[in-house]
This record gives sequence, C-alpha cells and structure tokens, in this order.
Amino acid sequence: MATLMRHALKSATYKPALLKALVHCCQRTEELTIPLTSIGREFTRLYWSQTVVYHLRQAASLTKEASVVKLIRETANEYKTQSLSDLSPQVRERLDLKMSWLLTVNVLAAFHSSKPPRMPQLFHWEPGWAHVSMSAEARAFMVQQSQPLELIANFYWAEFLENCNRLAPKIVQKVSRDGARRKSLQPYLRILQADSPSSCFYCGVNLGLDRVNVDHVIPWSFLLEDELWDLVLACGRCNSLKSDWLPTRELLEKLLLRNRTTLKDRLASSITDDEVRRLYEAAISVEWPHFWSHENI
Repeated sequence: MATLMRHALKSATYKPALLKALVHCCQRTEELTIPLTSIGREFTRLYWSQTVVYHLRQAASLTKEASVVKLIRETANEYKTQSLSDLSPQVRERLDLKMSWLLTVNVLAAFHSSKPPRMPQLFHWEPGWAHVSMSAEARAFMVQQSQPLELIANFYWAEFLENCNRLAPKIVQKVSRDGARRKSLQPYLRILQADSPSSCFYCGVNLGLDRVNVDHVIPWSFLLEDELWDLVLACGRCNSLKSDWLPTRELLEKLLLRNRTTLKDRLASSITDDEVRRLYEAAISVEWPHFWSHENI
C-alpha cells in the first residue's frame, strides 16, 4: 500500500483520501459492497476540515483547485458556515451525493493505476455502478490493518500538502485529526483577567463578567495551539465576527506590545516578536482570510 501511494502521480490528494474513506467505511459495515454515497460522505468530512477549518490548499496553484475542494468551498460560502454540522440534513445529503458523483469522474478508476504488479486490488468498480465491491479478504485486510493504513494515508497526504502549504504549521496533525477538537480556554481566562484591562482587545468596550471571551489573535485553526502570547480578552461581538480571520497588522503590533509589557513576566523566552510576525506573514502567504478589524464591520 505504501508503494501504491509512493508511486502515485503527485497532482492531487484523492488517493490517500480514498484510502482513508474506505478504511472508515469498512469499520462501520460488514458488507462487501460500499455505496458511493457512503464514500462521498467520508470525502465531504475529510476535505471539509482541511478546506474550511484549516484553509489548506490541495494544489500548488489555486487555478488548479480540485473539484472536490471547489464543491466544499462553494457550499461553505453559500451557507456562510465553517461547521459541517451546521448544514441541514437535506443540504448535507445533496453535498454528499455530488461528492459521490465526483468519485466516478477520475478518482475510483485511477486509484489502482500505480499498484505494484503483485498487489491485489482493494476494491472493484465499473462505470455506472453506485457502489464499490470488495472481496472478503480485502475487507478483512482493511479492518485488521486500519491503523497502519491510516498512517500511510496521512503520511502521503501530509507530504503532498507540505509542498502546497510550505509555511503552514502542523500539517501532519491537521491531516490526521480529521476535525477540530479544542480544549477549554478557562485557565487562560483567569490569567488574562488578572493581568489585562477588563476591556475588549479589539474594540475597547468594557467587559462584564458575562460577556468575556478568550480569542486567538492568530487563529487557532492556523496554529493548532493555545498559547498565552496569542490569547486576548474579547467581547462576544468581536469574538464572533472575527471568527478565524487574521487581524490587521496594527492589531498584531498591539498584541506584541501587550506581550512585551503586561504579560512580560509570564512570557519570558516564550516567543519573540519576529517569530510572531513570521507566523502572521506565513498565514497571509497561504491566503488565510486577513486584515479583520472591528472598524471594518
């Protein structure tokens, strides 16, 4: 399987995505036929996280953006949501159906094109079929070797993405976690309330006890970390409207000033101003949504 991935044409991420999707489907059913809608649903879930949550490019150039990514991006923009779970069951069903059709265009037929001669096929599919079929041996292999197979898929998917998102941090973690799982920021809230003015970092409004939010200035979905140097107090309105946008450079410099003064003792040797600026510029370089300010609302 590693040989199949290693010799695959490195122009898209469909092969590792399909391998992960098949592994997940085999873990949920004992049937030897898997409907394309089930595989399409897995594709939706996998690509949604990487496209909408983590903003990872799936191609070196936006002009070569994969059809799967275009479909995901268009749906997220149309329904103005970053969360797949926010889509209604009807919209999600239509999305998964479109995704299953895209599988028939060049994904399923191309999967085994780089297969070593002695390697048996994992599945069989013919044009016009609404499912893939598997032998009992192939399905047993997928289930018994699910963890190694996912590791192989994650490795080659991340390797490809590193070439398309050269400055994006923690690509392996973003590929392998398949979704955004975040920790509570309550411990940081107490620290920031003790050391910072009780006002919104962005708009300056005074914060009551029931209005305080902790926000990542450089979005969590880019850094994949909760670091005190990146956290500020924010009102509910700014926290919601900023979402996962990068702020203006003026707000970034305000953050750095805060770190050098108010939080100086807590952040000793944590990260330098230049390192923070490089992370900020790296996010812009991969076309992260940027230059948000409460004044632009």
